Amino acid sequence: MTPARIWRRLKDLVVHRILGVDDTPQRIAFGVFLGFLVAMTPTIGFQIVLYVTIASLLRANKVVGIPILFISNPLSAVPLYWFAWWLGSVILHGDAPSETPNEAVLRDHLEESGANEPDWWVAIFTPDFWENLGDQLWRLGAELWVGCLALGLLSGIPAYFLTLWAVRAFRHRRGTA
Repeated sequence: MTPARIWRRLKDLVVHRILGVDDTPQRIAFGVFLGFLVAMTPTIGFQIVLYVTIASLLRANKVVGIPILFISNPLSAVPLYWFAWWLGSVILHGDAPSETPNEAVLRDHLEESGANEPDWWVAIFTPDFWENLGDQLWRLGAELWVGCLALGLLSGIPAYFLTLWAVRAFRHRRGTA
């Protein structure tokens, strides 16, 4: 695929699937914002369902954010989520992490939760097991989720205002404002 064809397809996507949608500029822009917010979350495989549910509940446009969700995909997931984890660590702890979690760190977290004890299958029926496991998962995932939400906001807020301006300009140029 040539760069000119890629550019033409991207232009068609933006013009026809976002700017030309029959909805209010605010709902379209809010849909784009939510698209960026959900696209950055570590929910690959559930993002469309999550986006449509949130957009429906918040009365945003349910269509315009769907193409944006493909920013995070199996090819971009590792660099995107590594950067999100790094950013979340900076936000939560005030400095960049010295290293990424490795097998020893994960094993320590599992030991603290009691998930690798010889009789873990008996322990899973106790509330303490689930509380400890939840605490450990929160400790491991907090940086990732905070970083993902920060990236979503950092990309979604400018996208909201840019989309709002672009929809209004597009409609003004077409004479349908």
